[in-house]
Amino acid sequence: MALKKSLNMQNNLAIFYCGTNGAGKSTLRAFNQDAVQIVIDSDHIAQEINPNNPRLADFEAGRKAIELYQFALAHRISFSMESTLSGHSILQRMKKAKENGFDVRLNYIAVADVDINLARVAARVKLGGHPIDEATIRQRYEVSTKHLLLALPYCDEVFIYDNSFEEANLIFWLHQKNIIALDNHLPEWCQVLQKELLHLGYVSI
Repeated sequence: MALKKSLNMQNNLAIFYCGTNGAGKSTLRAFNQDAVQIVIDSDHIAQEINPNNPRLADFEAGRKAIELYQFALAHRISFSMESTLSGHSILQRMKKAKENGFDVRLNYIAVADVDINLARVAARVKLGGHPIDEATIRQRYEVSTKHLLLALPYCDEVFIYDNSFEEANLIFWLHQKNIIALDNHLPEWCQVLQKELLHLGYVSI
């Protein structure tokens, strides 16, 4: 897994890990070991609330995750949180963090084909993880990268990872409308993303 660069930021950090289910958000977050005081993980919260059946605690866990987010903003505490980036609420949380003076870092991780997501979620279920229906995963796969473009105005820096194989590979670092390529081989989905970024006024350097 490629080590990522980081900016020398003085403000509090709001770090978001985004990507479709099975893309590898939690693994990447565990690898990065961000220097934050609060880690907001709804699945972990649900596991703590109801160890025997965490899915019964999903609603309460979601509520507690929002409370943690609001607490971090109110007290200016650096935090990280995960999202599939398939809804608009996460975009509003990024926007609000930025408006509250946080430096917003987005780690976006994806794979070349949705079948990889499906296979990884299925494998996770066999190990006791929570199931997600195929239609939901496919829908999130389509929407997530589109919402990535909507998230860019709220982010100080964005790290783009491809995790199609055994470990995540850092492909792009986006900063100040610049695309810094950190790998010579661009997966097809990253080539498409690069074209979209150039259309938005980003410059490859």
